[in-house]
Amino acid sequence: MLYFIGNPSRIYHVEAHFPNGERETMKMIFRILHTLFLYLLTVISFFVGTGIILCIAPFAKDQAKLFQTAATIWARFLLFFSGVKVTIRGLENVPRGQPLIYVSNHQGAGDVPLMLAYLPSRFRFAIKKELFSVPIFGWYLRQAGYFSIDRKIMLSAYKSLERMIEILKAGESVLIFPEGTRSQDGSLGKFKRGSLMAALKAGVPVVPIAISGAYAIMPRGTYLINPKTVKISFGTPIYIKSEEEYEQKVEEARNAIAGML
Repeated sequence: MLYFIGNPSRIYHVEAHFPNGERETMKMIFRILHTLFLYLLTVISFFVGTGIILCIAPFAKDQAKLFQTAATIWARFLLFFSGVKVTIRGLENVPRGQPLIYVSNHQGAGDVPLMLAYLPSRFRFAIKKELFSVPIFGWYLRQAGYFSIDRKIMLSAYKSLERMIEILKAGESVLIFPEGTRSQDGSLGKFKRGSLMAALKAGVPVVPIAISGAYAIMPRGTYLINPKTVKISFGTPIYIKSEEEYEQKVEEARNAIAGML
C-alpha cells in the first residue's frame, strides 16, 4: 500500500477554546479563503506551466506526451496544495508495458486530477466538448491528444469509440468513466451499455478503479473545496474475449468497483 499526503491545510485547525458558533464561522471563512487560493493557484500555474511547455515543445519528439506529462505534474502540484490525502491500493494489479482501459467510477470534479496524478501510466480520455471551446485550455487539451464527446449525440459516442480503439491499437491507454456523468450523491451508478466495447474491439484488458471519498471534496451544488481523504483502489484486470460474454464482463467490472468502494 502506498500513502500520499498533500500539504496539510492548517487553516482548518481551529483552536478548541472558541465557542462552537465562532468555530464553525471561522471554519467556513477559512474554507472560502482556501478555495479562492486554490482557484487562483490553478489559473496562475496553468498559464505559467503552459508558457514553459511552449518553450520546450519545439524540441520534443512526442509533443502529446510532453503535454500529458505536464498535465500530470500540474495535477500533483494542485493536489499537494489542496490538502487532500490519497491512499493508493492494488497498484500491483496493473499490467505494465501494454495498452489498457482504465475504468473508474465518477464521484466528483476532483476525479480527473486524481487520475492524472496517480495512474501508473499516461493515458488519454474523453472530455465533454464544451471544454474544448475554452480559450487556451481547449487548445491545450487538443495538444495533449485528449478527445471530445457530446453525450447528447449518438454519432459522437460512436466516433469516440473509434478514437479509443485507434489509441489502444497504437499502444496507448485510455481512461473512461462508464457511468457517463458524475454521481449525484457519491454512489455508484449504472454503466452505459457500450462503455467497454473498445476493450472487446481492441483486445485489451480492463482495469477497474474505485475512487472513494472524492465526492466530499466538492459535492454537487457547491464550489467550495473540502480537503478530504480519498482512497484509490485498482482491481485485477478483466478480459473481454467475445461478444457473448460482453454483458457479463461489464457487470463484472461494475461489481469489482463496487466491492472496492
